[in-house]
Amino acid sequence: MAPGDDEQDPRYSPGSGDNLLGNSLLPGSALNGSGWCIFVYNLAPETEENILWQLFGPFGAVQNVKVIRDLQTNKCKGFGFVTMTNYDEAVVAIQSLNGYTLGNRVLQVSFKTNKHKS
Repeated sequence: MAPGDDEQDPRYSPGSGDNLLGNSLLPGSALNGSGWCIFVYNLAPETEENILWQLFGPFGAVQNVKVIRDLQTNKCKGFGFVTMTNYDEAVVAIQSLNGYTLGNRVLQVSFKTNKHKS
């Protein structure tokens, strides 16, 4: 039985290497979270993601766009999020698009916060 036990030891070492490979995915995940999330409010019900790409794209690198939809109607609930890579570009986008009229609605654009208004 002792020779069989010896054979299992080398198989255990590569398992440690597999864990290291798994950890190599973390930097990619961290990168996704490093952007600047912008809250866009007062969107029309028919708003699609491509509208937000077109609005924010000219200001700089956009990582992600999300329109929040009603699950039953699939219409926009009136708000969405845009994630931009660069802080300075995000600030210019917010300053330029806050108060911008899209269709017949005036947009409210700001950095996303976790604070609740009191």
